[in-house]
Amino acid sequence: MDVAASPSRRFAHGQAVVRQGEMSACLFLVRAGAIRLAALVPTGREVIVGVLGPGDLFGEAALLGRPSPVEARAVGRAEVEALPVAALRANPATAVELLRLTASRLHRTASALEEALAHDVPTRLSRRLCELARRHGVPDGAGVLLPLPLTQEDLGRMVGASRESVNRSLAALASRGLVRTEGRRYVIPDLEALARASAHEEATA
Repeated sequence: MDVAASPSRRFAHGQAVVRQGEMSACLFLVRAGAIRLAALVPTGREVIVGVLGPGDLFGEAALLGRPSPVEARAVGRAEVEALPVAALRANPATAVELLRLTASRLHRTASALEEALAHDVPTRLSRRLCELARRHGVPDGAGVLLPLPLTQEDLGRMVGASRESVNRSLAALASRGLVRTEGRRYVIPDLEALARASAHEEATA
């Protein structure tokens, strides 16, 4: 995708790129770091629908001329490139690539929603930690470090659970040596072991 002429901007941790309900004339491409997508549901609860990394797109509502259904904020420092919709529509090859990337993310979102309905909190949390580690993790000699500054409330919003439920699930995983916390960051000593554990819990649920 040729976006060399598009303006790029750096965002500090917690800074908003797009707010829920805001109109935009651009799609956005994550160049570096991570972007959290979240939405306020009618009950007033915030739900995190995804954490995007380099190469991911967001802001598809701009293609339809609709307000953004989610809020996008930087997790840690992030770099985002704005892709004007008018320019994208003039390039058929780019439009095809955008459809492919959008379909891929919709598939991941559908899978996450299916998980939220089908599995208990420990399984959902284990699977989400595995997903985050594979997409954003950094090998550090003691396993895989998840460098994103995520609170237990953030994890709860990702898996549809309370902070207390996440706390109990993290403690259970830590007692089995599957997860270790370092401040607001998490270390997974053996990613495949965590994946196997979540698959076993799913099979025995």
